[in-house]
Formats: sequence, structure tokens, C-alpha cells
Amino acid sequence: MKDEEFRNWVTELKSRCDIVTVISRYCNVVQRGRNYWCCCPFHIEKTPSLCIYDYEQVYHCYGCKEHGDVITFVRKMESCDYMQAVEILAKSVGMEVPTFTKSNEEEIVKRKKEKDAVFSVLAEANKHYQANLLTPDAKLAQDYIKKRKLGRRELEEFGLGYSISPQEIITYLKDKGYSTETMSKAGLIDKGEWGGFYDHFSQRLTFPLYNIHGDCIGFSARILVDDKTKAKYKNSPTTIVFDKSNTIFGINLVRKNKQTMNFNNVVIVEGQMDVIAMHKGGFRNAVACLGTAFTNQHAKLLKLISNNVVVCLDGDGAGQKAAYKIVDILAENGFNVKCVLIPDGNDPDEYINKFGAEKMKELLDNAINYIDFQIDYLARDVDFSKSDEKSKFVRNALDLLNKLGTGSEKQVYLKHIKQLSGVPIDILQQDLFNSGKVISKEIDVSSNIHNIEDGNNKAIKFILASMVYKKEYVKPYDIGRFLHNDTYKRLYELILNKKKNGEELKISLLYDEFDLEDEPNLVDIINYNFEQNGNNEKYYEECLWNLYEKEYKQKQAELNDKFKECTDVNKRKEILNEISQLSRKLKNKVMEE
Repeated sequence: MKDEEFRNWVTELKSRCDIVTVISRYCNVVQRGRNYWCCCPFHIEKTPSLCIYDYEQVYHCYGCKEHGDVITFVRKMESCDYMQAVEILAKSVGMEVPTFTKSNEEEIVKRKKEKDAVFSVLAEANKHYQANLLTPDAKLAQDYIKKRKLGRRELEEFGLGYSISPQEIITYLKDKGYSTETMSKAGLIDKGEWGGFYDHFSQRLTFPLYNIHGDCIGFSARILVDDKTKAKYKNSPTTIVFDKSNTIFGINLVRKNKQTMNFNNVVIVEGQMDVIAMHKGGFRNAVACLGTAFTNQHAKLLKLISNNVVVCLDGDGAGQKAAYKIVDILAENGFNVKCVLIPDGNDPDEYINKFGAEKMKELLDNAINYIDFQIDYLARDVDFSKSDEKSKFVRNALDLLNKLGTGSEKQVYLKHIKQLSGVPIDILQQDLFNSGKVISKEIDVSSNIHNIEDGNNKAIKFILASMVYKKEYVKPYDIGRFLHNDTYKRLYELILNKKKNGEELKISLLYDEFDLEDEPNLVDIINYNFEQNGNNEKYYEECLWNLYEKEYKQKQAELNDKFKECTDVNKRKEILNEISQLSRKLKNKVMEE
């Protein structure tokens, strides 16, 4: 299916999925005047601040600034991507999602069939491992579970199981009709040197790994005997459905819990047992990676749940080092990041068992900003009595601050560096200025260019917002020549085309035509606050004149330069005439429609 055909299909889907009805499935919606309101599910509040604009088929929260169309809402509530949200909505109204292109349809069908087979065999293996855990053959696993004080709820919620022997699961799955080829593709079995197959997780406690929607995609398995020749944990190999760099343990439960518990952050801990202990202690928003480096893919997956993250890793050296790297990636991906280090080198599981959930809650409530944590991390092994070590610490700490956006942000953390190093604030400020000179100059130059190019940006945003919202004071002036931004040009052309065809532009359409995550100016237009201007009709005229006035003055300046260089008498007269005409337009505030 071509892009245009798909867009038309999405438009049809959205016309059948009334946004008020869809949001009512998740929230208690009430009507006030023309619009509908509810408590925003994306942040904690008692008074409704999320407004649903029935006519435009969009929503906007005046508390946390979340906004979107019906697809955006389902994406955020179901923690899924665009196509998955489309599929959820299509299913709810009985529409079939079309295939994108005929050329790759055969390959898509083949790959889907392979994935479905892998999902099926993994689900069956998961069910069987869990059943194994209740048999006499699983005594080793049962003893371990008792030692870790895990109850039935944790076993069922996280689906812990046991692999009895190298061959048992293979025999079971063959009896169920699965081939060794499918088992191998699912990462369940390996081929031995003798040529036969054996269970990849043989004689280990199994932790099923789920994607965000609750499908089993693989396993992580813990050894239960003291054998230094074998890895403590063994994960599934990379398969068509599993990649550990894009898998987060517990994210399926956190997604589910988010819809009922309304928490506003995610807590990252180190291992599977830490996650289970946190959930058991009431912290139902805890997740962990699989003993692997935190990646941008992990960050993108967490974005589906929340923009707020607390990194709560072990308090030992390895935990601090891992946390230092994680917070950098999270910050680069736009998260609000805080950090907790468990005292005395404990991990979350140990800490909760020793001191209880209330003490863990105190740690989480007192989490520190990630920059404070990174400064403390840099200072951990520094001997401040030695000038070279103190100097190196200050230099590295100031380098951290230079990653921050504004000067005021940087100033906040200078006091912390002063407390650790003893270097006076004024000297740190001077060093910060010097260390950031090159960066600052680059920023200043680009900012000046940006201001020259987009000096009319505020006026243009208001004018386009007025057009989008179909304000009665909008006049048919051609503002196309003032638009030097491709997004603004596309939006303006869309408005004109809709008007030419006698159609109305609904704001929800913009969520299909543009990738709003990369278009902050367009987001500002969609969420424009008209109350801030007072008399909008008067302001509209002022904004229009602002565009014309700058254009006239720029042309005048160009003509003046041209006049100075020109030696031909007739040409000079023509130029003077043009300058005179521009002067009259400026004096009389003439705007050409």
C-alpha cells in the first residue's frame, strides 16, 4: 500500500474512533461546555486538567503538557509503537490493517509465520518450565526459592520455572508437535558435539523474558549449583524475537501496573531478583536489564512507560560505575534522571530483606539529581590533599557541567563542587567560563544566525495557529514568502489546499502529516495559548505588519546599497522610485493581500 493510501486509511480509522469514547475507556470523562475533561493519566493529579476537544479530535493536558490525537493517546496508555496502536484501534472498530506494499508482502507473511511459530513454542516451553517447578525433580530450585523467601504470588507473576534435564523439554515439545528446527530458532536448544540437541537452560531456574506486551520472547536462567566453570546466569541467544540490548526484565508488568497504579516514574535496578524483591516490597515500577550494558534501545523502550527514571543500583564500585554510564544515556535521551545508591554495598534485594520496604521508600524519596551523583562519583577516590588530584577532579566536574544547557543550570552545581574541593565559587565560575569558552562561542554564533533566520518566528507561529484554529479574524494575506522553515511551508500549503478543496483542516490530521516528536515549532502551534495575547484580532494585525515591515525595510536597505553603486542616471531614478514606494508603504502600513 502506498503512503497516500495508508494515510487515507488512517484518516478513515480515526473518523470511526471517536477520541472521547476511546479516552473514556481509560479515564472518567465529564463534559464541560463544548469540551470534555478528565484527570490526566500521564501525571498524578486530583483535579481534571486534560481537555478533550471533541470537534478537533485531539487532547491537551494543561498540567503536564501531554497532547495528541487518538492514536497518540493509545500509544501512551498501552506503551506501544504507532503501528501497534493502529492495530488496537482497528480491532476495536472491526477494520483490517492493510499491507504496506505488495512487493514485500510475501516476505512479510513468511517472517510473520516464523515469528508466530517461535512465540508459540516459547509460550509452551514457558508453561512447561513453570509446571516443572512443582514436581519432586525440582527440589534444588524449590530450596533456592524458599531461601530467597519468594511466595506463590511472585512465582506466578514472574513465571519462574525449572529445566529438569538436558533432554526433557525436547521430548515434551516434540510430543506437542514442534520440530527441533523451531526450538532452535527460538533459542531453546543447542547442538552438542555429538550431533544431538540439548536444552540451552538445562538444570537451571528459569526466568521468562517478556516483551512490553507480555509475549514470552526468551529466558534468563540461573545456575543452582556451585560450579565456577559455568556462568551464574545464562540468557537466550539472539533470535527473531529476542535481543538482549532491547529487552528489559519486568517491563510487561510495569506497563500493566502503570494503567492502574498511576505512578510517574520507573526504577532501574540491577538484576532479576532485585526486580522481584522490589515488586514484592510494593515498588511495582521496578525493571532491570539482563546483565548487559544499557543501550539507547533500552532508553527508547522505557520512554513508552515514563520520562522519569530513578537509577537504583548496588552501592558497590561496580554498581556505581554502571550507574554513571546509564545516567549519561538516559540524560542524552531526554529523561529526568535521579539516582539512589544502596548503602554498605547492598543490592535492593538484600536491603529490603534487611531493613524493610519503608527504608527502601526513604532511599527512593531522597534520590539525588544525576549530576550530583556524577560529581560524587568523580570524587570517590580523590585525595583532596593532593593538588594534582584536586585539580583533575575540578576539571572533570566542570566538563560535566558544560554538557548542561543554560548558565543557571551550571551555577546550581558549582556549590557542590566547592563543598567537595574547597575551591572558592568565584574561581570555579572563572574556570567554568574558560573551560566552556569554545562551546559558548559556537553556541553564540549559531544563536545569532538562528535569530536572523527566525526573527519573525513568534509572529509566524501565532498567524499559523490562528489559521489552524480557524479564527474569525484571519484574513486572506499570502504569507508564503515569509516562511523560511520547511515545516511552516508544508503546514501553510496544507491549509491552502484544504481551503481550495472546500474542506476543513482538523488538528488531528497534523498528527498524521508530521512527525511531531521532531517538530517543536509545530507542537507550539498546535498547543498555542491564545489567552496570552489579550486582543487576538489586534495582535494578528500587529504580527502581519511585523512581517511586512521587516521585508520592506530589508528591501529598502538593499536598494540603498544598489543606488550607491549604480552610475546609470536612469537606473538610479528607477531605484529612487522603488525606495519612495516602499517608504509610502511603511508610512501607511500597506499590506498586500
